[in-house]
Amino acid sequence: MKDNIKSLIKKLFSHKFDAYILSSSDEFLNEYVPSYNRRLLWLTNFSGSNGIAIISKTKRILFTDGRYLLQAKKQIPKNFDIFDISLVNLYEYLKENFKNKKILLDTKLFKKDFVDRLIFNLKKVNSFIVHDKYQMIDKLWINRPMEEKNKIFKLKNNLSGCSTKKKINQILKIHNNMDFIIVSSPESVCWLLNIRGKDLEYTPIVMSRLILSKNEIKVFVDKSKIKKELFPKYNNFSFYEIESFEKHLENLPKFCNVYVDQEISYFYFKLLNKKSRNLMLGIDYCKLLKSEKNSLEIKSARFYHEFDGVSLIKFFYWLDNLDFKKKITEYDASKKLEYFRKQNKNFFSLSFPTISAVGSNGSIIHYEPDKKSKIMSLDKLYLCDSGGQYYGATTDVTRTVFIGKNPKKTIKYLYTLVLVGHLNISMIKFPIGTRGDQIDSIARYPLWLEGLDYNHGTGHGVGSFSGVHEGPYNISKKINKYPLKPGIILSNEPGFYKNGKYGIRIENLILVVKSKIPGFLEFDTLTLYPYEIDLIDKEMLNKAQINWINKYHAKIYKKLSPKISKAAKLWLKSKTRKI
Repeated sequence: MKDNIKSLIKKLFSHKFDAYILSSSDEFLNEYVPSYNRRLLWLTNFSGSNGIAIISKTKRILFTDGRYLLQAKKQIPKNFDIFDISLVNLYEYLKENFKNKKILLDTKLFKKDFVDRLIFNLKKVNSFIVHDKYQMIDKLWINRPMEEKNKIFKLKNNLSGCSTKKKINQILKIHNNMDFIIVSSPESVCWLLNIRGKDLEYTPIVMSRLILSKNEIKVFVDKSKIKKELFPKYNNFSFYEIESFEKHLENLPKFCNVYVDQEISYFYFKLLNKKSRNLMLGIDYCKLLKSEKNSLEIKSARFYHEFDGVSLIKFFYWLDNLDFKKKITEYDASKKLEYFRKQNKNFFSLSFPTISAVGSNGSIIHYEPDKKSKIMSLDKLYLCDSGGQYYGATTDVTRTVFIGKNPKKTIKYLYTLVLVGHLNISMIKFPIGTRGDQIDSIARYPLWLEGLDYNHGTGHGVGSFSGVHEGPYNISKKINKYPLKPGIILSNEPGFYKNGKYGIRIENLILVVKSKIPGFLEFDTLTLYPYEIDLIDKEMLNKAQINWINKYHAKIYKKLSPKISKAAKLWLKSKTRKI
């Protein structure tokens, strides 16, 4: 890895550049990328899904967010400076430290807004950027993993709940004054066309692009992945190799009206932004529409959360009866949970790498165990954050348990603080028009009273047999201009982390539904697995919170107990007892 950086610096100076900026993303701007596109990992050993590295002869810098700070400090070389991107302004940093410089980066890997701001700020200090047409990282990357070629498959209407034709008509109606609509996000293309694939390990998508007009739908994909004609009923579909997308953008006719996702890469924006075209940037409406799950998708989500709940019961029952003399590792435990999920008939894959963390590893928010991970041991907190992709739903759930007996009062106190914040979200009723950022503080409030907080969002959107992190809706400190609507699925996951000691996080998936109170909305909890009663300090809860937990636990027992063994049923009875 040190040699990789040295090779890059040598190449930079041979081309007379002063620095290189590299993102954890790839040209599709996905949060997660396939192994053959994990350039930042190859260069720095940082495996997080949000990172920007700046490399020069004298400086090694990594910007990331609060989820990955501890992870970055463990993974990357000691001579790197690591900054929390929410606390240190990247643009100001570059202005202060990179004056009169010529900086190289691949503009395909960065959103238009990012590069625009970069250019604007660097110009003030007589610095400028150049697009990496040399593909410097790819040329240096020896033994780069090969892309796996998996076939595309189409979702039937009984899984999608809405036909491709209807979705396309919705988008065309929204953009009825546009000649062309550019859909650059693979998740949006997959939703619009009701297709899925295996191009990412944990997200069932196909790397694809789309140009939509009233007369033709141009789909850009690796054509070798198409088993047969995907859309035999429609004669206006044309399929092109993904590499030709750039050429087709360049060749759009003069004086046409083009709608582009505002999160398109700078590179493709520049191709489109010719004076002879009327270019309009805005939200990708596929993202808004797919976030509002239809009735069939909601039905599937409820159905598969029952299956997921059974898998969790089997796993935690196994954990409770574990012989700790056998030296089971965190990795072994994660594989055991994966085994239980795979027993479900319609299981497709995990929805992200399982976070299986004992003791101090729990304080690393996105910890991922390997085969040499820590051995599970008694008298420790164990944090398990996991999820599955099913043919019809995506799940994501976190539970923190105490392995052993008699947890300390401090642990129970902190667990209950997190739980109260979690319940505040679960139980809230809010007026139509409320945004996620407007309710974020009620999850943090119990912790804030004690001078505590957590360095991540309270909730992210979740797809339907799609990305486990789905935009644009969330629950976070950051302002989000989109009000919550019925059908949106979010996570509810406050936490607390004591660096080098332990982590506590409690997460359910919740569905936005209409409230019985006119003009109000509320959340319906989809996840079915009990809280850790032995970690709850009942004196810290009010009557309404106790009643909510008891009703939730009774629901879990009623729905899931007929689907498990007699021994597990007795265990679940105790786990869901009234408090």
